[in-house]
Amino acid sequence: MEIDVDFAHSACWNDRMTERMRWIRENEPVYWSEKTQAFIVSRYKDVVHVSKNNDVFCSGEGVLPGPLIAKLGLIDEDEPRHGAMRGLINRGFTPRMVRTWETIFQRITDETLDQVGPKGECDFVEDIAVPLPLILIAEMIGIRPEDRKRFHHWSDAMISAQGNMDDPAKVMSAAVAANEYMEYVTEIIEDRRKHPRQDLISILVRAKDDGVLVQYEDNLNLNDVALVGADIHREMNNDELIKLCILLLVAGNETTRNGLTGAMQLLIEHPEVRTRLIEDPSRIPGAIEEMLRLVSPVLSFARTATRDTVLRGVPIARGQKVLMIYGSANRDAEMFEDPDRFDIDRRPQHVAFGIGNHFCLGANLARMEMRVALTELLRRIPDMSYTSPKGSEFGFSALVRSVLHMPVRYTPERID
Repeated sequence: MEIDVDFAHSACWNDRMTERMRWIRENEPVYWSEKTQAFIVSRYKDVVHVSKNNDVFCSGEGVLPGPLIAKLGLIDEDEPRHGAMRGLINRGFTPRMVRTWETIFQRITDETLDQVGPKGECDFVEDIAVPLPLILIAEMIGIRPEDRKRFHHWSDAMISAQGNMDDPAKVMSAAVAANEYMEYVTEIIEDRRKHPRQDLISILVRAKDDGVLVQYEDNLNLNDVALVGADIHREMNNDELIKLCILLLVAGNETTRNGLTGAMQLLIEHPEVRTRLIEDPSRIPGAIEEMLRLVSPVLSFARTATRDTVLRGVPIARGQKVLMIYGSANRDAEMFEDPDRFDIDRRPQHVAFGIGNHFCLGANLARMEMRVALTELLRRIPDMSYTSPKGSEFGFSALVRSVLHMPVRYTPERID
């Protein structure tokens, strides 16, 4: 097995990656990859260290594996600007707003299962895992129902270019999709400025136009706050709002899609666990944390050393990249006993949502989506199984775990 591959290239994330990462984790946990031109960080404690020490390992030089192509907004901002932007955006993800989104998502889930349940078979990805988060994000942003297919296309096209920058067709398709989506959401932003609604864009436009006091995260020190000074009542410009909409489309859609698919794969392959959850749905929230640990929908994010430093005894020079592999950290035997075992009683402190100042802004939203969807699936379609021997068809991505198709069968639901 070849150890050094280009971890920033999608094709390298194949069925050998689990074995490769186990070797790296056990033998050279801070591994210099010549082909990636980055240190591969594979153990839990090291991923936490890099994530929490954002003064030493910054996000501003790009967080996606591979060279920095363009700034993405919130996820590749450093402090104090990141904290200021996050304080504004948080207005759309308060517990009250998540409860609002849950009401909408429950309706989306009910309507989707009403269509799928009586059929007795479906493609879990295309018929369930894709539409559930996609429609919710579309509702949050304000995408018109008749444009949801375009929304789906834009999302898939933009994510497909990551790790495939040597494929001109995919790069061009991503660029066209990004331009079309930016034009579309610009119209929404301008409309919400004049005609606000109960959606996320209206909330963010108000935050931009009004200026709000930024509530800084606990891990920002006083010097960071002092640097902002009078800019503490800052606003987001339209470019930042548009970038955020792109981030919401990809992060809020692709990751939940694959998290939900991975959760159902675990339940199909562990029927004894599924039976426990059917008999006691109150266990579902705890089980979701173990599912997230094992599935780890986001594969990797990068940081850049701001100064010469040392990690696990390995010297890292200023300007060098480190690539954190979340799935590897979540299966680290130093942190998790028998890490490959699916144990819904474990209550793991995983890093599937990251950790530190860039902890996933939509984590509670994603947890809510998985809880509602799995609760209804286990109640209404409790005997789902694979249709084909191989189970699922995986795609290649250097950023997210990608399941393209998962044909399943089940007892048809009777709709009276």
